[in-house]
Amino acid sequence: MKVFLGGTRGSFPVSGAERSRYGGDTFSLLVESAGGDQVLIDAGSGAGRLKGRLKPGGTLFFTHTHLDHLIGLPLLQDVWPKRLVSPRGGLAEILRRTFSPPVWPVKLPPAEYPVPDEPQEIGELKISWQAVAHPDGCVAYRVDEPATGAGVVVATDVEWAAMTPRAQDAFALFAHGAGLLVFDAHFRLDEYAAHKGWGHSTWADAAEAARRCGARKLWLVHHAPERTDAQIDAMAEEAAAAFKGALFPNVDNMTETLNE
Repeated sequence: MKVFLGGTRGSFPVSGAERSRYGGDTFSLLVESAGGDQVLIDAGSGAGRLKGRLKPGGTLFFTHTHLDHLIGLPLLQDVWPKRLVSPRGGLAEILRRTFSPPVWPVKLPPAEYPVPDEPQEIGELKISWQAVAHPDGCVAYRVDEPATGAGVVVATDVEWAAMTPRAQDAFALFAHGAGLLVFDAHFRLDEYAAHKGWGHSTWADAAEAARRCGARKLWLVHHAPERTDAQIDAMAEEAAAAFKGALFPNVDNMTETLNE
């Protein structure tokens, strides 16, 4: 299994020299099996970075429908997915409202909009999901490759501290044994108290979740748009000290190979 990260930023895309190393694109992530089966998770502006690897007619799963996770959809016109999936339902209407005049002048290409209620199989990949705490609702995804035992869990938008102990236990069980956990690290520890209820976590929350899940590697994502490269460097040092295998992916290391 290979995992390709298109964008690490949260809320909205940014640019500038102080934010170039960790990138300014919002979240999008591609999982590819050893046999070439693909699952795309979210379509932030980072979807454009993944376009060169994407095969047309694939499947795109959405964690939720906040704009920073939709904004890259028009970039996929040439490799348009056959299926756009949200287990929470309502996706077709949400996208119709978002990408229509006077907000957006061009209709999106047609697609299927299934609303699955059980894990899905895309070739050699198995996709399951779990609800997490985030305003307007959100799911985390787990993508497994049974043939190799590889697995990745993606929880890009989650407020760990807002989840009940029972919900945290359920997430830890859901994500248990994943080789890679991709987790929200939007806030520094000193920022969280002023932002309770915003739907995001700290790097320390991510490290705790990774320990409880037994994850071997941890990617910290969904950086606050104002966060500079230097500030993320400082957070990365703290996170690496707290959890061996923690990494803030930058534009040079947004790929991971699991169990190959």
